[in-house]
Amino acid sequence: MSRTSRRRSLSILFVAAAFSFTACSASPAAPERASSSEAAFRATGGETSGAASYGTAREAAALLEQARAAMADVGRYAFTLRLVQELSGGAAAASAFEVKNAGKVERSPLKLDQTVESVQDGEKSSLRAILVPDAYYVYDPSFEEWGKLSSDQAADIARTLSDYQTDPSAALASALSLGQGLAHGREGERDVVRYEGTGPEALAFLKLILKGTLDLESLDDEVQRSIALKSLSVRFALDAGTHLPLAYRIESDMTIAYEPGSPSELHQVFEGTYAKHDATEAISVPAAALEAPELDPPIDDPAATEGDIGTLDDLGGWEGLDSY
Repeated sequence: MSRTSRRRSLSILFVAAAFSFTACSASPAAPERASSSEAAFRATGGETSGAASYGTAREAAALLEQARAAMADVGRYAFTLRLVQELSGGAAAASAFEVKNAGKVERSPLKLDQTVESVQDGEKSSLRAILVPDAYYVYDPSFEEWGKLSSDQAADIARTLSDYQTDPSAALASALSLGQGLAHGREGERDVVRYEGTGPEALAFLKLILKGTLDLESLDDEVQRSIALKSLSVRFALDAGTHLPLAYRIESDMTIAYEPGSPSELHQVFEGTYAKHDATEAISVPAAALEAPELDPPIDDPAATEGDIGTLDDLGGWEGLDSY
């Protein structure tokens, strides 16, 4: 493959790495549902079912506030993040998508080093992406080659990242909006804050998540209004001593009508973990990345078509990529 072809491939990978998640699109097979993710949440101290008793909403909110304050003081940490979406019925084609992110973050200035693995249409892909204040680097393991983007493009990418990646304290603060539906319990050395419900507060909270995982704001207003929540389950596992967040899991079932009168079922699991609070190694850019050529313009740039890269619609499996 020529260097030009490799650069074009890396330009497409830039689109994949710039955003963490994508909305559903056609795929013949669905990933496993919640069993493995529930086990992972339990392993971090989270409770998934059969809890003995839970405290009041006020106590639960106080725990979230303590966690928010504790995490606000953390300058670096390791994280994992996973999204599973399954769409069926209605006017939309049956689809399934799964993506996993794992890496580390430094908060000030913002730096991120992560590996992104995804499965779409039965095709697996993997890449490494490093964001620093003045550039964004992508490594394609199949070509064993780095590429980089400009400082302006890196700044655009930084704005797309999820609070669950780069600002967990803000993510915890958003959960306070669940209000009187919050409850909490103790599981060993960990506190678990939970919510189960379908009220207006649940839908409002879920739509904050869907902005990234479903590219909600790009959908027609009528499609957005069609969303009907069937169930929402939220879990946060917190260290009982330090109050630091250890894990979260947000599972939802809803219907959404991409065509009027023909709603589709959407099941979504959004979860992740935090570890090594203020104990990760410093993020550094490999020499090969620093010396890498600048990639072609992003797909959304009209000038990109001059290089025959194509448009975002041509990417098929990556259609709908958004901020989370």
